[in-house]
Amino acid sequence: MIKNSLSSSEDFDDFFESSLSGFIITDGEGNITRINKRTADWLNTTCDHFIGKRFSDILSIGGKIYFETHLWPLLRMQGHFDEVAVELADTGKGKIPVYINGYERKDENNKPIFMRFTIFRASDRRLYEENLQIAKKNAEKNLNIEQENAVIREQFIAVLGHDLRNPLSGIMGATQVLLRSKLSDRDLKMVNILENSSKRMHEMIDNIMDLARGRLGGGISINTSSVDLEELLNQVSGELKVTWPDRIIKSEFNINNLVECDPGRISQMVSNLLANAITHGSRETPIILKADVNGNSWKIDVINQGTAIPEKALENLFNPFQRAESHSNHNGLGLGLYIASEIAKAHHGTLTVQSDDEQTCFTFKNNMN
Repeated sequence: MIKNSLSSSEDFDDFFESSLSGFIITDGEGNITRINKRTADWLNTTCDHFIGKRFSDILSIGGKIYFETHLWPLLRMQGHFDEVAVELADTGKGKIPVYINGYERKDENNKPIFMRFTIFRASDRRLYEENLQIAKKNAEKNLNIEQENAVIREQFIAVLGHDLRNPLSGIMGATQVLLRSKLSDRDLKMVNILENSSKRMHEMIDNIMDLARGRLGGGISINTSSVDLEELLNQVSGELKVTWPDRIIKSEFNINNLVECDPGRISQMVSNLLANAITHGSRETPIILKADVNGNSWKIDVINQGTAIPEKALENLFNPFQRAESHSNHNGLGLGLYIASEIAKAHHGTLTVQSDDEQTCFTFKNNMN
């Protein structure tokens, strides 16, 4: 073991005198018995000048009054105080803002033996705090600007989606007229492409409008009524079977009573989930559409086999504009699952997913209370 060359007393003296902070020791009555050079330099005097004077004499008039009326009683009552902002006495160089800590040592009879005060210059810290406040205000200002820009973006999306509907309706109407005309096989094929593409575009515009309504209005609005859930789900699955005739959708229903929901929105949610299962699920196995109504609660499951959803993708699956890279050509804007989850929330329900190597299951649960 290496023995220190300085004694404990010499160590303390060296620390006391060479510290960048101010140190003052007083007797039990608050009269200064020792003051370090750093404090004396701040006060533009020598260490001996304040020996025997009260600690409050080193403070400005306001600080002195505050010390005697507040800090001194506090020190006597609880034995310490921490980081109190005051100013040192004006010595011709101006008042120096400081923070002071005080500590009182008592004997076994609870009588004060001495007090120790630590003094820190506050100018650098106050500058730091001022800069911190400025940075905070700038951050809040930038946040407000970004929020305003976000609202403008959402409004732009809403207006764009609304305005696109008119020319698209013209295209869809013209397509229907052409389909009723006598066409060659080549022309019929081209018109069918127009019809399918316009329907897909119409779905995308609806999704954009739902996104804008959800962001601007705090969620998707619904109009509920008593609905035969089995009939509604059969209609949705039937439409998708026509669109994808090579895919099998099996239904497993346990429904004994009507449910309160928005039939259009529930159809939209289930259609999105089934389309997602068709796009990403195995082509060799059927998709299962399950529904159970039990007393005051009901749920819908959409199950498919195929590759498991990666763990990282699960974290953001219900966020807007999230798309699986491997199927980027089939996912449109990546709003389907986001809108499905918003519809679930609007029905005071939840939309969750579980995925492994055996199957992927999306579950919507709703309580009818």
